[in-house]
Amino acid sequence: MAIPNGYMTYLLRILAAQGALASIYTDPGDPDGFCAGFVEAVDSKHVLMCDLTPWGQIDGWRVRRNSDVIQILSGEEYEQRLAMLLAHHKQHHRPFFTDYPAEDTDLLLSVLLECKARNEIVSIIIGNDMATGRVLEANGLRVKLKLIDFYGRQAEEEVITLREIEILEIDTQEEKMYAILEEMEAQRMQLLPTEENQP
Repeated sequence: MAIPNGYMTYLLRILAAQGALASIYTDPGDPDGFCAGFVEAVDSKHVLMCDLTPWGQIDGWRVRRNSDVIQILSGEEYEQRLAMLLAHHKQHHRPFFTDYPAEDTDLLLSVLLECKARNEIVSIIIGNDMATGRVLEANGLRVKLKLIDFYGRQAEEEVITLREIEILEIDTQEEKMYAILEEMEAQRMQLLPTEENQP
């Protein structure tokens, strides 16, 4: 029997109020596939989590759809082990927002606007597709990204409808990799001879 999504949202709100570590299952086809981390904020449609790797290291933030959540576990042995590993790595949970938006605020939009203000690299996942870049504009319907290509170079702009977004990633290993590639590309461009110096 399917559990009503409203109940999942209710559970997520409780965990967010506690700042609890939880494991979130979203793939009915993969009962072992889940994500674990600190539940930071929840609205009627989305949940923001600070994710942890299986080795207890912080791996940025992700916004997911509440409607995709099929099971939530917290306080179990796995979450306890993650907390132990996090302490071993001397890492501390740092919330995404300094001041969290009100519950009636659009959480996904609030995160996108904050990423725009911070000039953060983000990745948007829709099905098997991923778009990575920086937020140029965002409103209640759409977000416009300045994309970064496979090698860290500036690419075209892309407009994405918010309701299509399955996962929004910020400061995960993926975005850190693109930041490194972008820096390498900037250094390469600086070393290229300018047109004035060309013979």
